[in-house]
Amino acid sequence: MDIITSHIQTDFDALGSMLAAKILYPDALIVFPGSQEKSVRDYLLDAPSLVREDMVKTRQLDLDAVSRMIVVDTRQASRIGRFSQLPGREGLTVILYDHHGSSPDDIAGDLEYCEELGSTVALMVKVLNERGLRPPPEIATVMAMGLYEDTGSLLFPSTTPDDCLALAALMTWGADMDQVARTIYRELSAEQVDVLDQLIKNIRTLEVNGLHVLVSKASSPGYVEDFAILVHKLRAMYAADALFALGQMGDRIYLVARSSQPQLNAAQVAAFFGGGGHASAAAASLRDLNLHQAETSLIRHIRAETRPLLSAREIMTFPVKGIDLDESINRASELLNKYHINALIVKSSDERIRGIVTRQVVSRAQGHDLGAAKVRDYMIRDVRTVRPEASVGEIRSLVIDGNQRLVPVVEDRKAVGVITRTDLMRILHERMTKIEQGSSAGVPGKSVRYLLRERMPENIYELLKKAGELAETMGFHLFLVGGIVRDMVMRVDNLDVDLVVEGDGVVFARVLGNAFGAKVSPHEKYKTAVIRLPGGVRIDVATARLEYYRMPGAFPEVEESNLKLDLSRRDFTINTMAVALNPQRFGELIDYFGAQRDIREKKIRVLHSLSFVEDPSRILRAVRFEKRRGFSLGKQTISLVSSAVHAGFLRNIPGRRIFHEMRQILQEEDPIRCMDRLRELKVLEAIHPDLIFDEPMREAFHAVRETLLWFRLLYTREKVRVWFLYFLAMTESMDPQTVVALGDAFGLRREDAEILLSSREKVREIMRRMASLPDILPSQAVDILEKASLEEILYAMSRSKSASFKKIFSTYVTTWRNYRPPISGRDLLAIGFSGNRELGACLKEIRDRCLNGEIRDFAGALAFAQSRLAETRGERSPGEPPRV
Repeated sequence: MDIITSHIQTDFDALGSMLAAKILYPDALIVFPGSQEKSVRDYLLDAPSLVREDMVKTRQLDLDAVSRMIVVDTRQASRIGRFSQLPGREGLTVILYDHHGSSPDDIAGDLEYCEELGSTVALMVKVLNERGLRPPPEIATVMAMGLYEDTGSLLFPSTTPDDCLALAALMTWGADMDQVARTIYRELSAEQVDVLDQLIKNIRTLEVNGLHVLVSKASSPGYVEDFAILVHKLRAMYAADALFALGQMGDRIYLVARSSQPQLNAAQVAAFFGGGGHASAAAASLRDLNLHQAETSLIRHIRAETRPLLSAREIMTFPVKGIDLDESINRASELLNKYHINALIVKSSDERIRGIVTRQVVSRAQGHDLGAAKVRDYMIRDVRTVRPEASVGEIRSLVIDGNQRLVPVVEDRKAVGVITRTDLMRILHERMTKIEQGSSAGVPGKSVRYLLRERMPENIYELLKKAGELAETMGFHLFLVGGIVRDMVMRVDNLDVDLVVEGDGVVFARVLGNAFGAKVSPHEKYKTAVIRLPGGVRIDVATARLEYYRMPGAFPEVEESNLKLDLSRRDFTINTMAVALNPQRFGELIDYFGAQRDIREKKIRVLHSLSFVEDPSRILRAVRFEKRRGFSLGKQTISLVSSAVHAGFLRNIPGRRIFHEMRQILQEEDPIRCMDRLRELKVLEAIHPDLIFDEPMREAFHAVRETLLWFRLLYTREKVRVWFLYFLAMTESMDPQTVVALGDAFGLRREDAEILLSSREKVREIMRRMASLPDILPSQAVDILEKASLEEILYAMSRSKSASFKKIFSTYVTTWRNYRPPISGRDLLAIGFSGNRELGACLKEIRDRCLNGEIRDFAGALAFAQSRLAETRGERSPGEPPRV
């Protein structure tokens, strides 16, 4: 005999799962192990007969006759009543379907279908789908009730995408959602209102390792239904990381636990009391304790199980920037300015920390002409340190209560990092903001894991997860950075994968490349590498680094650094976001500089006032971003652009860098808007005085754009150097000397300028020759155009004002340039042609006559070739025309 059972106090998830199991095992009986929740009992009184079919009571069952037991929605022996006697009996098969995590008193199944989802119903739907089975609407309705109840209408944190897909399947199968709503959403009874009122009045707030935890309790002389629902209502009233509620009902105490943070596992706390569940939702039933004892024990276990929200290691800045005891105050000033920081660790020759020197102390010392004095004479000596495992609370005590600007993080007597007052304030501010917004105050930075999964192809998403796991094993911190993060937040496609490693990026790239069988190209000087995966995927890996400039426009000097300093060297705030990839923080969005705000406000802002001084080419990049995404430059940014332009900084940088940015602009969908903006900001004339985007140049750009739009509609795979067409338009009205001078401003080689001039002259020659032939034949057009590049032809097409000429250009591009005559050189050799010159001349003549419509097929081409061959062999009179 087969039986299907579940846990005591059967809820709708258990009931729906048992009914689903009945479809899988149609000969089995459904047996409740004990009592059901009142809502389930009430429903079964008036349930359709199909739902109540083959349900029997435990006392009607002969346990010795059971040969197979299917258990759903639990694995715990303590929750299945007298059926816990059966596992292990000879000849008995046990099959388990459960969505909870494992617990110490789990029974072992011969077959186990266990997956941590929001409901067991979702698991049963997956199994039914895999086997091509479909429940009737009455059963689908009960299953939907269970799914809705166990996931809190898909709002509990334990809800997974599979739960949502399962609900969609149930609706497709005919689940009556009106019935679901009437059954699941019930008014509270007087007893439930009383218990909820007690929970509200008895709530306690605990701060445990940086987490905001609520604990409450209530009591009732008898059993009160749906205690978990009451706890859910309580949680909706408060912003907290976790909530633990105790309910004494008769001689038993029930624990309901909810947690939204991985640092506090609800199931582990419940396990101390013999319970279990998920990391985010768990429950237990307690005996032999009174409510006060249970609360005391619960709080003790919460404190024991809660890991620090963030440890010092996770928020510290590294590598440490320090100075030797015997260095001068002036040298300390140089380092503070170089690294844009406000305090330095002072170290002895054995790397041990001796003190701290701040910008304020250095500035005052220099004001008293003490720049040559040693740092040891004026450093702050009373410095307290923390271990890498220290909690935010410990750090806060030192910084705020102890008034210590910089907290060194020490391991094995050496500084492995520092935590600044700014670092701490940012963490505390983010937590308070989350509390004020009514969300949990968990790990800083919101999760964009769902966006990663949504925007990334499956192979890239899995690669990022595995890369994060690999970084973890190597002791590195790994981040996805740059434009791919910006565009992901903006829901724009971008698969340029850039990774930053806090650690050795080159070493990591080699290990990652080896794991995926990829080619790795390292660049040791800049601590970067390129990984090329099979299938053409490219990944850029960089060591977190700091760049500083010795003079305006110079190439940057590079030093190993940390993520925050690495992001601080970026051009604009919108490009400074990162996503953590290590397993513990996978998907956490890191935004130090307000990038999300600027994306919402559609503003382009630089990170600091010297940004355009250090790299004036960023001005062109700012305009490109502004026009591509419909952003606008912030007022401060516009002011800084104006200052950099008037100071002539654009002339200080290598022309190739300016040309690179200009070429990117000319590759844009509509470079005209960018050029208008560059003219408005006086950037073009700062690059070269003759670079004037006047109305004729604007019209030339517009004509090029119209031609390119036409070409793209052909959907050919042929690549066009779009920027080259616009560059021809840009230099159209310039004399050769000015073109060469502009090329010098752009850092072009003299040969490149000559190529540009040659192309321009070739286009002009095309226009002249075509104008000289009023009734131009197709063969003549091909003779004129066949030696020109595609870019030159498209540019000539854009310049032409004649509709007939435009048609000739378009026909050449689409048809004539790839035309092949119906006869080949091999055919001509077969009939007696010899010599390349003779054969080539005949083929060209046949092609021309075909283009002009004089020869239409192979037979005609062959007849012409034979006639031409006879003529060359003297077999007909010279005046006789060849037969066609």
